[in-house]
Amino acid sequence: EFNYSRRWLNNFTVTDNLATVAGDYRPFSVTAPTDSRLGGSSGQVINNLFNVTQAAALLTQNNFNTLAANFGNQYQHFNGFLMNVSSRVRGGLTLQGGFNTGKTVSDNCEIRAAIPELTVGGIVSAAGPGVNASNSWCHIDSGWVTRATALGTYIIPNVDVLFSSTFRSDQGGALAANWTIPLAVAQAGGLAGTYANGISPVVNLVQPGTLYGDRVNELDFKIAKILKFGRSRTNVGLEIYNALNRNAVLTYAQTFSTTVVSGPGAWLQPTQVMTPRFLKITAQIDF
Repeated sequence: EFNYSRRWLNNFTVTDNLATVAGDYRPFSVTAPTDSRLGGSSGQVINNLFNVTQAAALLTQNNFNTLAANFGNQYQHFNGFLMNVSSRVRGGLTLQGGFNTGKTVSDNCEIRAAIPELTVGGIVSAAGPGVNASNSWCHIDSGWVTRATALGTYIIPNVDVLFSSTFRSDQGGALAANWTIPLAVAQAGGLAGTYANGISPVVNLVQPGTLYGDRVNELDFKIAKILKFGRSRTNVGLEIYNALNRNAVLTYAQTFSTTVVSGPGAWLQPTQVMTPRFLKITAQIDF
């Protein structure tokens, strides 16, 4: 089996704060800290960030929801491939395996240039401005994200005992490095007013789609006895999940600090790992 799929999304909507204009948002840039843990993002300049002026921050919002096409082009495309091979060899042996891979590309750079407030948070009365870390990047390419799977089953003739196993390998979780801009850096960039309002600008130093966690691999087994009574068929068995007892990391702490620390809350510290090996007794009746 082979499959190619393409999805494209259009007709996005945006919220425009009519109380402000593009000139009320000052562009600025920051230089990422030099840190080997950041890979290619270490020491790089992050441009096209915006900070709202103090006067505009105090205005009452007048939000208007409209089509993004009124300001420019915004798109999201997905291209994916799937291949799967199934084989019933003989004597109750079945093998199956394959992979699916795809990449998503999204872009709203033209929209953000026309409506800078898309990248600014906290524009509410005296709450003051802030930078929304999730919108620091207007062009996102996920890269090829791949999942591989395999399955095998075998029924021992005459004794009707079933052995089966499944394996899956998933791309690790997407990583971010959400960095609170230090006061000295903010003052150099003209952002001191942001701190005066009690809001610390936060920026994601890593472009989404460029840094992922380790792959997550899982191997499961099942052994079952097949019992036949008249027209019914019963499987009584034992299932073993995460047979290799892997402790693959599923989610990570995403707050970055220039101080290399360990323990809870440290950047890329695991916050969730795969469930340890466990067993389950099952029974399935078909009639």
